[in-house]
Amino acid sequence: MRITYAGPPTEFAWLLPTSPEVEVGVSSEQLFTQLDASFGPRFTLRTEIDERCERNPARSSGGAPDAGLQNAPGPVDAEDNGVAVLSREAVGAFDTAILQAESVQDLRRWLDDNGYQIPEATDERLEPYVEMGAAFVAIKLLPDRDAGDVSPLRLSFPGDRPTIPILPTAVAADPDMGIIVHVLGQSRAIPANYRHVVINEAAIDWQNNGQNYPDVVSQAADEANGKAFATDFAGPGRVALRVYPDATLDAVRGAETVREIVEALNLWDLMWSPDADLQRLLRVGIFLPEAIALEQFLGCPDCYYDQGIEIDGAALAAALEEQYNAPNELLNTLFEQNPYLTRLYSTMSPSEMDLDPEFAFNPDLGEVPNTRVAVQRVGCDIDGNLQFDRAIVETPSGIRFRMQDGVNPNVIRRQSGETVRGLGVPGAQIIERAMTAGPNEVQSDRTPEIVEMNPIPLADSGCACDATDGSAPTALGLLALLGLVGLRRRR
Repeated sequence: MRITYAGPPTEFAWLLPTSPEVEVGVSSEQLFTQLDASFGPRFTLRTEIDERCERNPARSSGGAPDAGLQNAPGPVDAEDNGVAVLSREAVGAFDTAILQAESVQDLRRWLDDNGYQIPEATDERLEPYVEMGAAFVAIKLLPDRDAGDVSPLRLSFPGDRPTIPILPTAVAADPDMGIIVHVLGQSRAIPANYRHVVINEAAIDWQNNGQNYPDVVSQAADEANGKAFATDFAGPGRVALRVYPDATLDAVRGAETVREIVEALNLWDLMWSPDADLQRLLRVGIFLPEAIALEQFLGCPDCYYDQGIEIDGAALAAALEEQYNAPNELLNTLFEQNPYLTRLYSTMSPSEMDLDPEFAFNPDLGEVPNTRVAVQRVGCDIDGNLQFDRAIVETPSGIRFRMQDGVNPNVIRRQSGETVRGLGVPGAQIIERAMTAGPNEVQSDRTPEIVEMNPIPLADSGCACDATDGSAPTALGLLALLGLVGLRRRR
């Protein structure tokens, strides 16, 4: 269980009903970091320009290629002046972006515009990689980073069906509180007593990284009486969590100086591979002066070797063995024994939290990829001017819509639990009852309504240079992991 908390530490409280035979232990923040990085939903917008427009020497801008494609943290694949942002997300303490560029100059411009302090002297070394189409990982620190002390917990108890005790959460929940559930087993997991929804992909803000995905799921769940989950990912999936060998723990246990601890744990790696669990535990054995923050120390450990920093290697080694290795070894074993991972997502408001969601399995359902790719097809007018403002977007489900002045007219936005933009646009394409065998039972299919809202003649490709269609053919022994987003205690 991972709970995100905002507020004074003295006011933090958490209550969870469960079996009296429950066993509670510390779990891993890195588990959730890796799950989000590997299996969180990604929305990719790929732009295709009619090749006849490309060949037209009279071609002009006709609308900026990057119109509306602002970059912000979150997975994207938007073109930005010669740069494709494949993903951008917070990884530990860092704002991390994965990029592909048409030229070193385009890459340099993007890095400078987005505050990545990469030395210009590296530019000439990047040329061969740009030419071969390589991707680039760019990293910078997130502003005002504060890891906090609230760590994930592990709860183990006997039972035949995973259940989330959501009812007590209502007292501390905000409207549209996000709930992320990962279930490990031998096949795909389903919501047993909630509905399952397939979102209306036309309502996604593809140009802005699918950042409104929670809003679309919220609207879809409301259409299913406030109790429904969408599937973010389903398929073979695992993470591999680090376990320190005995030799490393022995070196930490016998350390007499902070330098020996730094070298034993290779703490310089934390600058590039943040590990919130390790950073939390370092406070057990490294006692920094009040004037030196842990983040400051980890940024340059050898800068403080002469500061007389006190240590307790034995306490740190014990903490690493009990609170780092033990939970990670257990998790690694669970992933080995249960090779199929399902990630489900929903949002709920306090008034909707009156039924604990339960989950089961259906071995007959297909896999669900976490990367969704929509294609934006851009044509031109008779003079060869590109018409980005009238581009046609086709979603992975085959739904098509036309941009209006360069903006998706179907985008849904929510605020305080209510839809404030995209009123009348369905959030759910399909609402269904999940089954434990065979296909799900469809209860509402709004595909015809969505298509009717976005009329595009078959002969309309958005390009006046040709009147042809520019579109493409159309468990037992499991682990349930829950992320409750935005919990805060209220008086």
